[in-house]
Amino acid sequence: MTAEVAIINRASIAVAADSAVTIGKDRVWKNANKLFHMSSNTDIGVMFFGNGDFLGVPWEVILKQFRKHVGERQFDTIKQCSDEFCDFINDVEIPAGEEGNLSIYMCILAVVGEAQRRLTEKARVERRKQFVTVLSDLMSDVEAGQEILPDLTREKFAKKFSAQIKSLAADVLDGDFSVTKPIHTKLIDACLAHVKYDFRSKISTGIVFVGFGEKQLLPSLVELCVDGRTASKARAWTERERDLNSPKEGSAFVIPFAQSDIAYLFVEGLLPQFKTYVERVLMKSLTKKSEMLVDEYVPDADKAVEKARQNTIDKAQTKEFMKQFGKFRDNSVVNPMMDVIQSLPKEEMAAMAEALVDITSLRRKVDSQLETVGGPIDVAVITKSDGFVWIKRKHYFDKNINQDFMYRRSKRYGGGSSGRY
Repeated sequence: MTAEVAIINRASIAVAADSAVTIGKDRVWKNANKLFHMSSNTDIGVMFFGNGDFLGVPWEVILKQFRKHVGERQFDTIKQCSDEFCDFINDVEIPAGEEGNLSIYMCILAVVGEAQRRLTEKARVERRKQFVTVLSDLMSDVEAGQEILPDLTREKFAKKFSAQIKSLAADVLDGDFSVTKPIHTKLIDACLAHVKYDFRSKISTGIVFVGFGEKQLLPSLVELCVDGRTASKARAWTERERDLNSPKEGSAFVIPFAQSDIAYLFVEGLLPQFKTYVERVLMKSLTKKSEMLVDEYVPDADKAVEKARQNTIDKAQTKEFMKQFGKFRDNSVVNPMMDVIQSLPKEEMAAMAEALVDITSLRRKVDSQLETVGGPIDVAVITKSDGFVWIKRKHYFDKNINQDFMYRRSKRYGGGSSGRY
């Protein structure tokens, strides 16, 4: 796990990332590099979070190979850079065996596990029928998203993964009921949908490109999700995009990644799960009151209709409350902070970015068994005039006894000896 943040106004961008990497379930190392300069000829920074490798190859290796691939070229926009990166990971040769299909297997396990979790029937025959219905619901949910592999046909997918789907489903169901032919057929359809669309598995990685394109006067950010690769096509899509060059965007943003709860608490004054809790409790209270009044005052013949009508009203009232609560939060907490951030000097933005990561690290020290955020914090500032500038940067070696390091790096990747690493 990790904590990263990007703070953006019209003049500059400050980015910060911790150094913690979780190995297994009970060990954390605090020496990982997650923040990089794209190349000496670009004003672009790159961060990653989530799974630390791509098909078994560390992301640090992939990103530095992409840097070598880019060389001295420049990009007109940050989106152009992220699009080329997607093309690069489609074509990069990686000696992956079964690791190449790991994200597909994770999607399969997620589909079977979630479908089983939603079952409510007790009898085996009824559970089998309900299982097929739940799979259809899961397909509908995921197909409402973004299609990322339109060329992946059912025939190709079934030919390669049909046996694995049946085997993994049997392991997960573990005697609950057998994987019959109709269930197997529906499982193939559901798993294909989760692979073709932007379903995020447990081994996905977020890749953040942030900075200035050559034709962009104001900063821009693109967050990609990369979730393995099937055949020669990576499961990659744009998760989030902010471009201050667009008149529709605001003038300042604080964007946390990975473990973002403390950053949201700082900016909004409320943890995200608290908003969900308030909404759920309010809806439950209104529903209970409505049902009590209907049971007491409405004739039996009209009870069902009136309860349905009251439920619709309760949902509307809950939605309106959350809307007004959101406006109050924005006006009293968020907007005043954004007004300050949009005029912050770059030194203060860097200090704020570092502080948000540091306070997340402190929180993880006291509220969890594993300190999943921690270690040295890398901090950088990107401006249109000065480009990418390191404010804090760790090295795993002593630069005083590696004087040729900058020369070798410059020679390999092109450009001047910028000191990127």
